[in-house]
This record gives sequence, C-alpha cells and structure tokens, in this order.
Amino acid sequence: MDVSEFMSPLLNDRTDKYGGSTENRARLTTEVIEGIRRACGSDFRIGRRLSDERYGLLLEELRDITAEILDRELIDYLDLALWDSAQIVQEGAFQGHAVLSVFTELPRRGVRVGAAGKIMSAQRAGQLLEEGCDFVVIGRVGILQRDFPWQVQESPLHEGPKLPVTAQYLRSGGLSGRFINYLQGWQTFIY
Repeated sequence: MDVSEFMSPLLNDRTDKYGGSTENRARLTTEVIEGIRRACGSDFRIGRRLSDERYGLLLEELRDITAEILDRELIDYLDLALWDSAQIVQEGAFQGHAVLSVFTELPRRGVRVGAAGKIMSAQRAGQLLEEGCDFVVIGRVGILQRDFPWQVQESPLHEGPKLPVTAQYLRSGGLSGRFINYLQGWQTFIY
C-alpha cells in the first residue's frame, strides 16, 4: 500500500489510530517522515511527493495536513505531482482556484515547493516560478528531450517536442524498447 493511500477516506477503513479521522489517516505519513529524520539526521534532505489526483484524496484534507508538515518543517521540499500544473479545482472549498495555488499559498517556512505536470516549454516553467514554485519538475518533456533544461537555459522561448511522437523518435533519443512499450500505455504519448 502506498503511504498516500492511508490518507484516503475511500481506501483506509482502519479502526485503529491509523484510520477514521483526518488526523489518524495522516498519522502514518507523519510518523514515516519523523522516523526518517531521526534515523538520518538534519543534514539529510527529505522530500514529499504529493498527488491530489489519486486514491480519492480530499483536497481540503491534503492542504491541512500539508500546512502542518510545512509549518513543522518536517520535510525540506514538497513535490506537487500534478497531472496538469494548470489544473483548476472543479468542486469543493477551492473551486475555481488553481490546484497549484492551494499549496503555494501556504506559509512554508524553510520548505521549498515545486510542481510537475505537463510542463512542455520554458514559458510554462517560468510561469510556475511566478505562481509561487521554488523549482519545477519535468517528466514527459525530459523523456522526449533529455537536454530540455539546457535548452530552456539557452532560450526562454524553447518548447519541447509536441505529443504524440513516434516510437522511432523515442528510439533515436536513446530510449529502450521496453520503456517505449511501457509508454505506449500512456494516452496521447506515442502514435
């Protein structure tokens, strides 16, 4: 079970101190982070990858728990793993707000916050920094163009390759057949 699954009111049906209330469902995450910190010391960098789009997690609860983690500086960085970094909240208390802003507007003390999610251009990476991120995480475009960060450094107008691409394009970039087969399961990645 993924640690994040414990936060899900849909998947976590425990009746002990790790189930039920938001505080109880968040307990495992907090204890794991605290345990890593104790074992590794203050010089060891700890990050948390957070995706609000899986396991039926509730955005309001994730925000509250994340606020506590940031306030206590339990981690050094927060990696917001968004399917789309420009995604707008469709329902609930934050309806109409960018999902990103739900987290970047939190007081973060010394914790750095970054985001991933359909970042395919230098312009979008720059926008994320303007929207409150301390760093940007790339995935798809890094697979498509391994030198994307250097291209962005060279040109603020650089754009990564448009999706979908051919399997041959990926092979010519050095990807293995096994990885290309895996990527064929991603919608709109390979045609």
